Amino acid sequence: MKRLLLLCFLTLATASIKAQDLQGLLAKINAYQDVHPIEKLYLHIDKRTYTAGESIWFKTYTTVGVDNLLSNISNIAYVELISPKEDVVSSIRIPIITGFGIGDITLADTLIEGTYRIRAYTNWMRNDSAIYFFNENIQVSNGRLDNVLSRSYLDNNNYTIQLQDIQGDPLTAETIRYEIISPTGKNLKRGRVKTDDQGQLEIPFKDEYTESKLLISFSNKAKAQVKKIFKLPKATVLKNNIQFFPEGGNLLVGSVNKIAIKTLKPDGLGIASQTIMLTATGDTAATIKTNTLGMGSVPLFIPSTEPMVAYTTFDDGTTVKTELPKPVISGYNIQMNNGNSDKLFAQVGVSPDKQDGSEIYFVAQYMGNVYYASKQPASKPELIFSVPKTDLPNGIITISILNSTLEPVIERPVFIYNEKKALPLTANIDTPTSTKRKKITVSLETGNPSDSIRNSILSASVVNSSKLKDSSNVASNILSSLLMSADIKGYIETPGYYFDGEIKINDIDNLLLTQGWRKIDITPSFGISDPIFPPEKSISIKGQARKLGRKAPAPKANMVLVPTHNFMEFIDTVANEEGYFEFNNLFFPDSIKFLVTAKDEKGRNNIDIIVPEETSPSIGPNKNAPGEQNNVNATFVDELIHSKKYFSGLEAQGLMEKSIAIQEVIVTAQRPRHKASERSANLNGPGNADQVISAEDLETCTTLEMCLNGRLMGVMFRNGIPYTTRGGGEMQVILDGMYVENDMLSMINPMDVQSVEVLRNVNYTAIYGSYGGNGLIIITSKSGADAMRSNYTPKGIATVQPKGFHIQKTFYKPLYEPNSETTLNQDLRTTIHWEPNIVTDEHGKAAFDFYTSDEAGKYLITIEGLDFNGRLGRQTLTVDVQ
Repeated sequence: MKRLLLLCFLTLATASIKAQDLQGLLAKINAYQDVHPIEKLYLHIDKRTYTAGESIWFKTYTTVGVDNLLSNISNIAYVELISPKEDVVSSIRIPIITGFGIGDITLADTLIEGTYRIRAYTNWMRNDSAIYFFNENIQVSNGRLDNVLSRSYLDNNNYTIQLQDIQGDPLTAETIRYEIISPTGKNLKRGRVKTDDQGQLEIPFKDEYTESKLLISFSNKAKAQVKKIFKLPKATVLKNNIQFFPEGGNLLVGSVNKIAIKTLKPDGLGIASQTIMLTATGDTAATIKTNTLGMGSVPLFIPSTEPMVAYTTFDDGTTVKTELPKPVISGYNIQMNNGNSDKLFAQVGVSPDKQDGSEIYFVAQYMGNVYYASKQPASKPELIFSVPKTDLPNGIITISILNSTLEPVIERPVFIYNEKKALPLTANIDTPTSTKRKKITVSLETGNPSDSIRNSILSASVVNSSKLKDSSNVASNILSSLLMSADIKGYIETPGYYFDGEIKINDIDNLLLTQGWRKIDITPSFGISDPIFPPEKSISIKGQARKLGRKAPAPKANMVLVPTHNFMEFIDTVANEEGYFEFNNLFFPDSIKFLVTAKDEKGRNNIDIIVPEETSPSIGPNKNAPGEQNNVNATFVDELIHSKKYFSGLEAQGLMEKSIAIQEVIVTAQRPRHKASERSANLNGPGNADQVISAEDLETCTTLEMCLNGRLMGVMFRNGIPYTTRGGGEMQVILDGMYVENDMLSMINPMDVQSVEVLRNVNYTAIYGSYGGNGLIIITSKSGADAMRSNYTPKGIATVQPKGFHIQKTFYKPLYEPNSETTLNQDLRTTIHWEPNIVTDEHGKAAFDFYTSDEAGKYLITIEGLDFNGRLGRQTLTVDVQ
């Protein structure tokens, strides 16, 4: 792992710094952060393991600033589900009201089994790196259309996969198609192989395949097409390794230094170990025993620049010899003491050549906000600084040491947690034990009697943890996410481990020593400029009106936005001098189409309307990649089998659609010749019309008018002009997407026409608004936009279908009471209850209830949330159901 402890506080040219004093510098930093506040986003998810057919239930918490205050910057959040193939398989837009949003994602039957990730962000967050987005791995099995278990491993020079059905029978003599895709997307290998009598297949493994993805496809016993994906290992030779991280970045000769280590397995996960460090003369200098995640630290005196070695013994019995980082004789080091409950202490070591009496500055800052600053002359080997913890917020603060020219020489992140700044949250249940199909009531209370405001916003999930293989106490939670993960780059293994019951300050400190880094990046100029991605207060549709066929803008164009489902709800606006227009303050659900029309200042429609497509952040590498799993169906086979029984009950009760396995069909027939052109400008889609005339029907005609007269149903011609037989009005003619005069049909050569579509019924004409009142004739030429196109004057119109707000589903809550209609005949739920919108009253109290299912087990109740002062709270309870 590369050294992640980076100097963060400033990246300033030395020449510009020397003229500044500390107070002026701090003032500029604070002013910059006032204009560029940082948003953070957390999703409370009902669980972490799912099977295809289930829904992911979540609530978003969006905060800003040092104290995690509810954000009013963004009113829209984006939540995406990313597959193991690095594709976005589901993307929704949800409204954020005073920092909160609620949503759900249904997992389709066709999903490939594997590790998916949920990514969430706001448009404002895109101004920073995507690594700050909320990212969470979830495991998804598939027993709906897959029903195949796999076991895969690297065996000598072959990558071996064994396939079997849910009953354990091997898939023998099955033809498997495979391809290997590199991390850059390059196809490295493609081929076919057959499984043996044990259901095994072997694919030769090469060094170039490391960290690539192996995709296989085949038919299961139900003849349904099955696809699986495997993450290939990093190397053919798999070894544990150790990394060293001196506190502050340097091992300083003649001084006591603190050094941290991180020991990892080949898959990137931690492994417990013990390390003995020896001096150049062979004496034992220090011994470190790590925690279960492979992290630990120890003070170490460095007597000279002679190299030191370390011998590490891992928990699996293997050993490795390594050399420590080379010590330096000139510079600084730091040792933090976070053990005192009232103060944070720092000891800065100074080499003899740096003890010149110049000023050394100590700055404590968090997300660019400076909380404490002091200075001392560098006149002795050790300088002691201290900060009252009452002045510091909960979370990761950064200690920066600056030299006399205000250049950063050391950075050290430190985790602060003051229980008094946490949300008091108590939860009680009316009974610790219960039986099946019984009502359980949970009572909540937040805040203290002395608080002026005790209202809090919470969410709660209830799951039968006995049915889940993954332990929920090590998964991320609101504390680990907003106080820790949001400020650390890279993968954090089992983040909930650090906040399980007690707050593990020492373990968090070792985590920061080994991978802590900066959150805020200050630019050299401190220039305050408009962000690339503005905060979104509502959905907007924006674009530019241009003069027909030109890039020149159409200034002051009159723009109208019309939703096709209700033409009376139109909105109008006027483009600016550059032709740019925007319709904002929009609120609509997904799948709504709009028409955008334009007229110039003289009322003419000869305008091109350009509405750019919405862009999404690119999908980069998964920062939680070490948590990705292969063979998810096999790992969670018990949950998969159980889900099949649960879904079967829902299908029988009519609460869920049945899954239908469709056999792959190879189509060999040619497509019908009489079809609308694929280039048709029909807003309903090519061929979606009352009548279609193809090029073959026009081969014997002299003029287009003669060819169509008598062939078009519901259309009559007078003097070459088409009229509808319903009311007799003139029909609109569209040629290659351009609105043309309807008497131009006689001028079009029928040999140049690919297709003619007639729209008469309202289900086809509605999308055209007033232009479709008497019906339309849509003509598509064989050559597309050919010379004919320039002979006609278009009328400015465009159709758009932007992403609307997700319409959230209601969590099904059975009520097992006499005469209740909301019951399940067979209740095998895993997520027992989801309560996303709990608001405590002025006394800090709230309650919710749920019914147990037909299965016994330990039910885990998880409550999370925060109050209006940004205090975070989390509480868990268990109910034993017998």
